[in-house]
Amino acid sequence: MTNKVLKWLILLALVLLVVSFLSFWFRGPSFGDKNVGLEVEGPTQAKAGEEVTYIVKYANNTKLTLYDLKFTFFYPEESIVLESDEAEDLSDRFTVESLRSGEKGEKEFKVFLVGEKGDTKKAKAQLSYKAGDLKSSFEKEVELTTTILSTPISLTLVSPPNVLPGQTVNYILDYRNEAEETITDLLFEFTYPEGFSPKEFSPDPDQGKNKWLVKSLKKGSGGRITVEGVLNGQEGDTKSVSVTLKRKINDKYVDYQKTSAFSVIANPLLSLEISVNNSQSYTANPGDELEYSVNYGNTSNFNFNGINLSIKLDGDMYDFATLDTKGGFFDSSNKTIVWNSTSVDQFSNLTSGAKGQVNFSIKLKPYSNLAGSNTLFVKASAKLSTPNVPDDVGGNEVSASASVVTNISALATLTQRTFYNDPNFGASGSLPPEVGKKTNFTVHWQVNNPGEDLKQAKIMAIVPEGVEWENVFSSNLNLHDPEFNKTTREIKWNLETLPSGLGNFIPKYELAFQVSIKPTESDKDKVLTLLKDIRLSGVVGFTGQEIVVNVPDITANDLVDRPNEGSVK
Repeated sequence: MTNKVLKWLILLALVLLVVSFLSFWFRGPSFGDKNVGLEVEGPTQAKAGEEVTYIVKYANNTKLTLYDLKFTFFYPEESIVLESDEAEDLSDRFTVESLRSGEKGEKEFKVFLVGEKGDTKKAKAQLSYKAGDLKSSFEKEVELTTTILSTPISLTLVSPPNVLPGQTVNYILDYRNEAEETITDLLFEFTYPEGFSPKEFSPDPDQGKNKWLVKSLKKGSGGRITVEGVLNGQEGDTKSVSVTLKRKINDKYVDYQKTSAFSVIANPLLSLEISVNNSQSYTANPGDELEYSVNYGNTSNFNFNGINLSIKLDGDMYDFATLDTKGGFFDSSNKTIVWNSTSVDQFSNLTSGAKGQVNFSIKLKPYSNLAGSNTLFVKASAKLSTPNVPDDVGGNEVSASASVVTNISALATLTQRTFYNDPNFGASGSLPPEVGKKTNFTVHWQVNNPGEDLKQAKIMAIVPEGVEWENVFSSNLNLHDPEFNKTTREIKWNLETLPSGLGNFIPKYELAFQVSIKPTESDKDKVLTLLKDIRLSGVVGFTGQEIVVNVPDITANDLVDRPNEGSVK
């Protein structure tokens, strides 16, 4: 009896031991979260302003049921979320009541990435949950990095690197559409540093003192915003200015791109300023001569020897064949002008309080070179430096830097050609012209516009007495017919808007028309004027500036096919 009871007790103990072992193995503390899947899928590269989709994927690869799963998705910094009302803190949350063994799921999150080229943006997902009958809670976290490879609109924000307290400064933003299509409904918003008081704007802001609207920005076109004001602060303060480019999406302006620049409030040992044509915000035309003035000085209590001044010229529109360095040495390999003590005596020993100026000039390339240029501005960057640093200062170099960006106004152009024997209208009458005999001439007007849209565009000219309007004309692209006023003897060709890129990306506008003369005895041996006071006018779309482009009068001598045969016989 005793042996039988003992056997049953031993068997029961073995059963309990096996049950305890199985319970410990399958349901006990050995549970780990490595088989709970959590992943963020999305692009590793993207464009600034592009809408991207992140997918949070989760899976239960354990043998237990998971309960009370709480997910938190963190959007990348500075991103814009349109579809969620709960993402004000750039995070979204959702829960899953339970997830059985082998089950999985996913959830999408859409966002617009904001930043500059080269920025990295991190999206992150966190999960907390419980497993089976275990009392403990478990957590997991994963993340994905996306790099901004490019920006559809290039933004160049310029601010002076060093500023004295109370000094007038200019913040200059140049922008250009680098995308392959027109971008619409843009808003540029400046965020000024503390201590900055804006005074003047070009152009005037559309909202408040810091917002500019651009309804349409075509491929390759751009513009400039300049803000002038006074900046105050303590020596050593870093003053940052930033511009956020917003785009209207679903009736809401969302952040698209950002750029920033900064100035340091300082009392520099050396001072340097550079201007072009007596201005730091000069707008030039192709073919203009740019006169640069570089003012330097020693604002410290030290004397500096071995001073060097270098100026680097950047821009496709510089005509380096016209460069006059006025004593400086030009290194054509890196487009840099250098002055040292051999060319400026003062640079051998720049004493405390000493000041001076160097000058140079260079022309811009003419309109004919504009279409091949990659930029519509030029930049001169100056640096005044010496390696001879006083013991009390420290460092390897004492220097001051300054730069000036000159925007180039790409105005519309009017080209005119006159024929006796026109390819389409043929020839009629005698040439040279003869007294009492009628001779017809065909005038061609061709219009190009490499720059901004030109609105309210029209070409006008006067038909002199003795010249007749034949009312024979043709134009390309279904343009408006020209109008002739018999009373004022004025021709008007209404073009409405000349689009940006006319003559480069889209065909140029062209009108051909005929005029005639029938010389009298008093005209003998004279060259008659066929058209005079010829001009193209309009309003630049971005700036609102009215322009008038005047071209020379046309005479009977100005023929493409029979030049200098216009004297009346």
